[in-house]
Amino acid sequence: HNYDEFKTVTDDYKALLLDALKLNYLLPQEARDAYDQLVLFPIHACANLYEMYYAVAMNKDLAKKNDPAANDWADKAKEFYVRDSLLTIHYNKEIAGGKWNHIMDQTHIGYTYWQQPLRHVMPKTETVLQTQTTPLPPIFVENDGYVSIEAAHYARATNGTNTSWIVIPDLGKTLSGVTTTPVTVTPDNDTYLEYEIELSSTGEIKVEVLISPTLNFNANRGLRYAVSFDGGEEQIVNTNKEYNQRQMERWQASSINSTVTTHTVPASGKHTLRFRALDPGIVLQKILIDMGGLKPSYLGASESKTTSHVK
Repeated sequence: HNYDEFKTVTDDYKALLLDALKLNYLLPQEARDAYDQLVLFPIHACANLYEMYYAVAMNKDLAKKNDPAANDWADKAKEFYVRDSLLTIHYNKEIAGGKWNHIMDQTHIGYTYWQQPLRHVMPKTETVLQTQTTPLPPIFVENDGYVSIEAAHYARATNGTNTSWIVIPDLGKTLSGVTTTPVTVTPDNDTYLEYEIELSSTGEIKVEVLISPTLNFNANRGLRYAVSFDGGEEQIVNTNKEYNQRQMERWQASSINSTVTTHTVPASGKHTLRFRALDPGIVLQKILIDMGGLKPSYLGASESKTTSHVK
C-alpha cells in the first residue's frame, strides 16, 4: 500500500507494453516473429501477470472492507488469468508457425516459494454480497429465540483455487440453493460461506442446516459439510452416509434433508457462522439457529430481520 508501489510498477509495465505494441506495427512483417519472441511477448506476458496479481490484491483489500467493488477486481483477475493462457498458446503455436512450441509450457502462476508448482492455479479471490441499500453485509438478528437465514444471503462467499460458489435461483422450498462448482470437483478447504448474526442469547445453541436431499453417490462415503463459529473448531456432519427407509421417506416427503449440530456461544453480540461444503453435491437452502425458541415448521422459520450495524 505504501506510496502505491504495486500500482506504479503495474502502470509502468502497461506503458512499456503500449510502446512495444506501437513498435511492432512499425516493423516489416518478416521481422515481427523475431520481435514478438524476443521483445513483445516477454513484455506482454509480464505486464499481464502484474495486472492479474494487482487485481487479486485489490480484491482482497476491498473484500476485507466488505466493499462490493471487490467483485469487479475478482472478475478482472480471472480475465487476466485466462489471457495468460492465450498468450502462452500464441507463443507456442502461432509465432513463426509454432517453431517454439512448448517453450512457454513451464508453470509461472501460483508460486509460493522457489520451487515451481505442478500446475497453474488461479489465485484465490473473494466475493462480497451486494445490496441496493448498503454495501455492508447483512447481520441477522435473533428474535423470539432463533435466527433464520436464506442460504443466498451470505455476508461473504470465499472461492477456492479449484471451486467456487453459485446461487441457483428458485431451487428449494423457499428462495434458492447455493452450491459449489464444478459439481464434479471436491471443494477446496478455502471454499466457504460466512453469515453474520447478532445474538442476545448465550450458552448452548443448535444449528439446523437444510440442504437439498440427494443420493449417497460417492462410493457410500456420504456428503459432508462443516459448521463453525468465529473461527473456532469445526463440527463435521455426514448428511447421508447411513440412513434407513424411514429417513429416506421423510426426505422424499419433505423435499429437504435436515441435520443439526450443537454449539456453545460464550457471549452475546455479533458472531460469524462459517459453512464449508466438504463434498460436491451439497446444495444449501437455509440455516436455522435455535436458541430455544424455534418451532417446528414445513418451510422453516421465515427469514430473520437484519441490521447493518451492531448495537
